[in-house]
Amino acid sequence: MNTQTCEAPKDWHPADVCAALRKRGTSLRQIAKANGYTHIQAVLTRPWWVVEHLVAEALGVRADQIWPTRYADGVSREHAKKLTRNRKALKQANRSERAAA
Repeated sequence: MNTQTCEAPKDWHPADVCAALRKRGTSLRQIAKANGYTHIQAVLTRPWWVVEHLVAEALGVRADQIWPTRYADGVSREHAKKLTRNRKALKQANRSERAAA
């Protein structure tokens, strides 16, 4: 019998995401402006597929490392993708996702 416990990976805390961006010399606001959004703070608490990839790219990691619960097996990302109205950002996120795979 295996008595060791294995914790499921947890999403980064929103403050940790913001702090990591600041350490890289950027912010959510700068990412938003550079990609045609007015604000993207909702990504910290709700799924938003394209913006997750934009933030991950700015941090130099994959989106599933920042938000593992959003990318767990069996979790549908279709609703998160449908939230994207900015086609330029959608294309860029698709390219970065393919490159990471």
